[in-house]
Amino acid sequence: MQIITVPFEEPLIVSLGGQKVQVIAFKTQEHGNVKFGVNAPRSVNVHREEIYHAIKQKQQAILDDKLD
Repeated sequence: MQIITVPFEEPLIVSLGGQKVQVIAFKTQEHGNVKFGVNAPRSVNVHREEIYHAIKQKQQAILDDKLD
């Protein structure tokens, strides 16, 4: 894992498959939380990790049902 330090509200640019994704961290009033703004092409899916895994499990279940 690469750890990069940037000030709040400063953009971080990530290149994914030649597509530019901009991530900006924002402070919150809640202790220990950070909000992220993400600018990405519509073809790039952006999810929290637990949502990503839930989507993958649902997709796998659909594939498994088709094989039965």
